[in-house]
Amino acid sequence: MRLDRRAAGALVAGALLLAGGGAAFAASGGGKAAATCDQRLAKAAEARGVSVEQLKSDIEARLLARIDAAEKAGRLSSERATKLRDRVTEGTLCGARRHLRARAVTHHMLHAAAAFLGLDREQLRAELPGTSLAALAAKQGKTTAQLETAMLARAKARLAKAVADAKLTQAQADTVLARFGKLADRLATTAFPSS
Repeated sequence: MRLDRRAAGALVAGALLLAGGGAAFAASGGGKAAATCDQRLAKAAEARGVSVEQLKSDIEARLLARIDAAEKAGRLSSERATKLRDRVTEGTLCGARRHLRARAVTHHMLHAAAAFLGLDREQLRAELPGTSLAALAAKQGKTTAQLETAMLARAKARLAKAVADAKLTQAQADTVLARFGKLADRLATTAFPSS
């Protein structure tokens, strides 16, 4: 049985919320981001009339219950459920936003690549195993540079708007765009695993 996409997305997003990827960032004093996260947690806990620790515990319990229910219903294998449980219990609430943003950027880049190649999502999924986006573009007579430009177009537009709205400096936008450029290059040139 397959896990419904929305349920899987919610489950993964919840698990990522507690994923340990941000633990090191928060533990290292993550600066303004860690302080902002702590403030948000404190505000949410206060609104619910509980301590921050109780709020974290409640969120963890809810996530674990969802994993258990999905496993019991056969939507998750026991191996996958165990891995998710481990991530939830070892994780932190702070720091996961960067990971979620990176996943969203990757999703948008893949969507843009599919549009550039004239494929819908299902067609792209069928074509990608065993090859790369750059190889698919080459088959159509398009270059890797053109593909990467298409993949970065949305990010460039959003960054330009953020600079125009004074939410970012041009230097910050350039730094973010450079990181996105590296991501676009990796996505374009990496061969996707065969099914």
